[in-house]
Amino acid sequence: MIAIDRFGRTPDGQEAHVFTLTSPDCGVEVRLSDFGATVLGITCPDHTGEPADIVLGFGELAGYAGVNAACYGGTIGPVANRTEGASVEVAGEVWHLEPNEGENNLHTSLGHGFHKRLWSATVDEAANAVTFSCMLAHGELGLPGERTATVRYELTGSTLTLTQRCETDRPTFANMTNHTYFNLAGHGSGTVEDQMVTIEAASYLPIREDSVTTGAVEPVTGTPFDLRYGKRLGEGLGSEDEQIRLGRGYDHCFCVDGFEPGAAPRRALAAEDSASGRALEVFITQPGIQLYTGNWLDDEPVKDGGAYGPRAGFAVEPEYYPNGMHHADWPQPICTPEHPYEETIVYRFGTTETLGAQEAHVEG
Repeated sequence: MIAIDRFGRTPDGQEAHVFTLTSPDCGVEVRLSDFGATVLGITCPDHTGEPADIVLGFGELAGYAGVNAACYGGTIGPVANRTEGASVEVAGEVWHLEPNEGENNLHTSLGHGFHKRLWSATVDEAANAVTFSCMLAHGELGLPGERTATVRYELTGSTLTLTQRCETDRPTFANMTNHTYFNLAGHGSGTVEDQMVTIEAASYLPIREDSVTTGAVEPVTGTPFDLRYGKRLGEGLGSEDEQIRLGRGYDHCFCVDGFEPGAAPRRALAAEDSASGRALEVFITQPGIQLYTGNWLDDEPVKDGGAYGPRAGFAVEPEYYPNGMHHADWPQPICTPEHPYEETIVYRFGTTETLGAQEAHVEG
């Protein structure tokens, strides 16, 4: 049974809710909110069976409805990441987003984007799933089209499948993502510097001083961005590499190997915490995945009355390449009446023993 509880009232007086999906046999619990189609928490057992919430966030709605500069757990869009000049060309016409990072744009709108809106919710008890939906008028948030965005969360055993979709009545641009931060030792357990991360990517996108991608696609070989064989995050974060300096850590998009439009989700990232034995695998359909090591985190109070500082968690953001609309040779997200935008993210939770034995692909 999917539990539904009140989460409080939004600043404009609407009632928000918490939806709790459970897999008792696996000890996995996922808590979601219709405010921002947000992941509030994910509880998983360690190798001894001890549960912990491995997702960073706030304990009350006010935290998410307030500044929430970190965008904890939220659905981001319609345009994720940074857009140079806050401009997007669609069908030969230039559309303008809100300049909210100098002359550039970050995550469409930090005050009115998808993560700051109350979504409608539909519960599917049989599938152990919740679908959130949000409508945008033509021109709203700076982009064309009467649009309907949906995000479906489905928990099957220890696997959480997230499907993001955007339908439109005219060509538009869509590049949605989810902005959940993980700390596999538990959300309030300190930094993630000792956690191991593997990313299936032979290349990555370097950034400029303003954190916008340069347009280059660089090989990871010989750099801190070579995570193909697993690396302790602290090792890369301690590098004197210029790109690490520019991002104050990892804040870069990795070009995940094997991208094919319409293909089944492929493994993009794996992470593990040696002390607890908790492990995570992320499978995606998008070309890239942003790894952000929480380099600017500074929030108090958070869940359980605690506080987060830099590197208290790492965000995993599957996406089309940031600023890709300005680089025609990069994969472009399709969103037309005939071809809605639809992408899938799959999270597998477990321990190093259980996940290591599973296949590296998800059946479509």
